[in-house]
Amino acid sequence: MPKIRYESVLVEQALAPEYAAQMKAYLRAMQGLNDIKPLIREFERDLAAYIGVKRALAVNSGSDALAMILRAAGVGKGDEVIIPNLTYHAVALAVVYAGATPVLVDADARDLNLDVAQVSRAVTKRTKAVIAAHMFGRPCALDALQEICRRKGLVLIEDVCQAESSTYNGKMLGSFGAFAAFSFSYYKPLSSCGGGGGMVVCNEAAYQRIGRWMDDWRNDPGLLKLGQRFAPMSFMDLVALRVKFTHLKKIVASRKKIKMLYEKELGCIKGLQIFTDPAGADSVPQNFVVCCDRRDACVDFLADNGIVVQKPYMPLHLMSAHGYVARGKYPVSDAYYRRALHLPIHSFMSQDKALRVVEGCRKFMTV
Repeated sequence: MPKIRYESVLVEQALAPEYAAQMKAYLRAMQGLNDIKPLIREFERDLAAYIGVKRALAVNSGSDALAMILRAAGVGKGDEVIIPNLTYHAVALAVVYAGATPVLVDADARDLNLDVAQVSRAVTKRTKAVIAAHMFGRPCALDALQEICRRKGLVLIEDVCQAESSTYNGKMLGSFGAFAAFSFSYYKPLSSCGGGGGMVVCNEAAYQRIGRWMDDWRNDPGLLKLGQRFAPMSFMDLVALRVKFTHLKKIVASRKKIKMLYEKELGCIKGLQIFTDPAGADSVPQNFVVCCDRRDACVDFLADNGIVVQKPYMPLHLMSAHGYVARGKYPVSDAYYRRALHLPIHSFMSQDKALRVVEGCRKFMTV
């Protein structure tokens, strides 16, 4: 019996004829490779309309999006940026590369997102911004974060790299902060075959500035001083995203279907902890996290039964390379790192495969 794992390539294989047709149409219409710019502008308009905002930009990656956002927000040397301790390390690196200091905040045990109470306590005179990384597809507590940022005069930046197409109170994530970053890497619902990213920029002046960085970076003194170039979205990524956009509703529905199955079937297994959406949230999962006390044994058992899972992110406070400010302890992050595993979930995953994963978990918990 074939292994069950994160099979994003199945979608790409199914869409390959459409990719080829889209690429052929684009190339026939282009007089030169610079003609990609109008096509990118078209994608940006569609992305902005989908999110429900005025302005969106297509860039090389989610990491580049965060890096540009921080600079456009005026974050630099001497500043602090509050970020989740439990997130992908590129979030912290973007802050470090901007010359600022990442200040870590532990996760909320209910949904593994930023603990809002700790965000409020972490604010100092040096705090410039808060990065609300919506982890595992679920929205952060946006109402509370917006209020903190308004009261303290901070920039709220949404990191939607793991939560594209998720909503909060009926609005798309990415439409709540002053800025938002997106990633279109291969395992996202709206994905290319490799990389690509996007951003939402509410301020017109910041939007124009970022556009200049990408279009005429050689003449921007700030970027020349940094010695960094921000590349636009590649042609191949654009082709894949244009095609994937036409299938996005079906992709989102397929992921929600498996999420609901997992929540129903796994939620009643004794000894297995799952996480569900908070009130007002409707998430599109890019990972499905479960926790159990015998995590490593569970990983091995599932592997022996043909189910390949992923182990958790390392919390940032356990990394020593980037100069984070660690204020206090991080019990929720530590528990996640010790107990969590990510079950297979992907676009158009079959119900039969999902039920095999459920049965594997059920058998292990009864051993």
